[in-house]
Amino acid sequence: MSGPVRSADIAELRAFCTAVDLGSLGSAARLLRVSQPALSKHLRTLEALAGAKLLERSTRGVTPTPAGRRLYAEARKLLAQAEVVESLMSG
Repeated sequence: MSGPVRSADIAELRAFCTAVDLGSLGSAARLLRVSQPALSKHLRTLEALAGAKLLERSTRGVTPTPAGRRLYAEARKLLAQAEVVESLMSG
C-alpha cells in the first residue's frame, strides 16, 4: 500500500481554502501576504498530493471541483482546530 510521500501542510490548506473563499488567486495571495506565484505553487503541490484537480481556473477566478469541494469541507474543520491550537499557544 503506497500513499503520498507527505501530507498536506497547514499553509497549503489555508491557501486552498482562502482561494475558494475569495474566488480569486490574486485576492487570496494579497490576503495571505504571499506572491501569486507562491500561492499557485502551494495549490499545485496540494493537487499533486491529492492526486486530483481541486480548482477550476478561469479568467473570472477559481471554483472548486467536486474533489475540491470535498477537501474544502474537511480542510475548513482542520483549519478551525489549528486556529484554536495557535490561540492556546500564543496566550
